Amino acid sequence: MKKLMASILAVAMVLSFMACTAEGTETTAEAPEEQSAAVTETESSDAEAEQTDEKELKHVDFLLNWTIAADHSPYFVALDKGWYEEVGLDVNVIIGQGSGYSVTAIDAGTADIAIADAPVVFQYRNQDAKAKIIGIIFDNHPNAMYFWDESGITKPQDIVGKTVAVPETDGHKVMWPAFAAMIGVDPDSVEFVNIESTAKVSALASHNADVVFELLTGLPNFESAIPEGGFSYFLWSDYGFKCYAHSYIASDETIENDPEMLRAFLDATYRAWEYTLNNPEEAIEILSQYQSINKDDLLKALYIEFNFLKTENYKANGIGYIDAEKMQQTWDLVNTYQSELSFGVDEIYDAGFLPETPYTGFTME
Repeated sequence: MKKLMASILAVAMVLSFMACTAEGTETTAEAPEEQSAAVTETESSDAEAEQTDEKELKHVDFLLNWTIAADHSPYFVALDKGWYEEVGLDVNVIIGQGSGYSVTAIDAGTADIAIADAPVVFQYRNQDAKAKIIGIIFDNHPNAMYFWDESGITKPQDIVGKTVAVPETDGHKVMWPAFAAMIGVDPDSVEFVNIESTAKVSALASHNADVVFELLTGLPNFESAIPEGGFSYFLWSDYGFKCYAHSYIASDETIENDPEMLRAFLDATYRAWEYTLNNPEEAIEILSQYQSINKDDLLKALYIEFNFLKTENYKANGIGYIDAEKMQQTWDLVNTYQSELSFGVDEIYDAGFLPETPYTGFTME
């Protein structure tokens, strides 16, 4: 009897041991599956987080004022270094067709931010365009007129009776009545020749016009196309045209509904301007990686532009700073010499989107 009980007990212990072993084996076999599931879940979460980050980039259509020029290099610096992405923006840079076109695009909502000559913005807002200045590019105005020495022009007033080549929506043409009044000539005393935005240099080089309106920053292009010389230029600001020039603009609606986007854009952009002022050769090299350009000519142009950017005002207050007194001077110029304005100066700009920490870290050399 004792032997039978011992045998039964032994069998029971064996069965119990086998059952425990089976349970342990089953648990061990499930562990890798659970671990794999956890890893998969983590990877899925990471992927979702990356997708969320990508979705958070806000698309911004940024319209230039013109075809690619040296002063457009900062935007490609910001793109190349990822500074727009850092502030949550996916910036699409669009080639421009003149300041008038820029204001029209902003008013129509086909661009979020654009570049336009400040006096042009004044005039178009006077015609009910819902656009405002939110930042400045050139602290001084670079408008100029190029002409053949043989044309007999020795002073700006000699433009009377001459042919002038300029695109229809170019800021020069829009502002011509104001400059004409300043120098004491009838705005209708010249014959305008409408040209494409890329044809300014060729218009003078081929003698298709006596005068071409272009920025002083375009001088290297004329020098390359006309190496023998024989032409000169007048800078409008030397004859009383004192006002703001290139500016960043946005619509009233964007200003009201998307202020953080505007702040982010200007912060990254002025950061890129500061970098460009300190590293001009690299900035032009970066631009050449995105656009087909003559690097030598554009580098020369960029150094010319430094005259309108490396100012005491910008050094003290930051690149893009909007000075209320100078904005009033611009308002006065347009109101006095161009067209009577129906709004006060406070309605044309909003300085509330400039960087909280001004970008002043550039040399004045």
